[in-house]
Amino acid sequence: MAERDSGWMSGGVVDAEDARLATGLLAAPGATPLQSRGGIRPSGGHPARVEATSTPSKDVTVRPFQAVIQGTRSTAAGSYLVTLDAVKTVDVLGAAPAHGSNERFDLIVARQFDPQYADSRSGMVVERVTGTAGTTPVDPAVPGDHLKLARIRVRAGATTITEADISDLRAYTSALGGIMLARNATDRPLNPYWGFYVHRLDTSRLEVWDGGTWRAPLEDDTGWVEVPVTADWTAAGPGGDDDPVVSVRRVGRAVYLRGAVTRRNTVLSQGAVVATVPAPFRPLWAHRWVGGCRLGALANAPQFYEWGLLPDGRAWIFPEGTMPINELVFVNTSWLLEP
Repeated sequence: MAERDSGWMSGGVVDAEDARLATGLLAAPGATPLQSRGGIRPSGGHPARVEATSTPSKDVTVRPFQAVIQGTRSTAAGSYLVTLDAVKTVDVLGAAPAHGSNERFDLIVARQFDPQYADSRSGMVVERVTGTAGTTPVDPAVPGDHLKLARIRVRAGATTITEADISDLRAYTSALGGIMLARNATDRPLNPYWGFYVHRLDTSRLEVWDGGTWRAPLEDDTGWVEVPVTADWTAAGPGGDDDPVVSVRRVGRAVYLRGAVTRRNTVLSQGAVVATVPAPFRPLWAHRWVGGCRLGALANAPQFYEWGLLPDGRAWIFPEGTMPINELVFVNTSWLLEP
């Protein structure tokens, strides 16, 4: 029967899988509709961090944590909610001394055992999985349901483990609909739903899955991109404090255009295209503004000029009368892109 018993019903028979499925649906989703994202529950105090002892020794320590471990040995295994309620010391070199000439990789894991799936014991255990020494060591295989917490590099002949030997492998989870922590790009969920948010710990940026790619909705910044000017114009400000080129920049949906242009060679007596803004920055509808100039009345010329940016990217300037040679006009403006 495809329908599972609902969690916590009076008079019903709710087995362990039913209970795990009921509680697991409150966690961020995993690879299938019946799975949760396995990982550490974020909190203060660096939960599940694996550290060398204060005086380097053969052991490492693991900080307390709560986590979700997704069951994998049944299509409806559900997710285990697990807890380490105190710092745990894990022996690395006592039971498995370092090789004399080759290094190895060990893993510190949180592993869930369950007699329902033929395990000889029950419960979650934080333990070391020993690797094989070699010239090019690899991580050991970890059977069953587990979370990887750290990789320990056991150097040839080592008698102690230092912080430099420990690589953090913790993955994080979150509540359903919550913002998930991701250590880097590869730590983001492989099966995100549209609108899923992560906070990148390596960049301190918020990212959202838009159905096809990850993007940063609040800090999607292109940086300044130079916009070349057409013939009979040069890009230059009046002094050393000004941008020497015309540049455009998009931050989220806001676009900024800055710089100044100088008329060269001939007097301008009608509208002219000064530059073409690249396609990713163009407005849906024409954008118009007024730009001040440097000479203006000193040269018996207008003090301001009308600008127009068309949807095809052409930036026009329109003189009221004529614009003299060597007149400098400021380009600064901004607009919003349509969603």
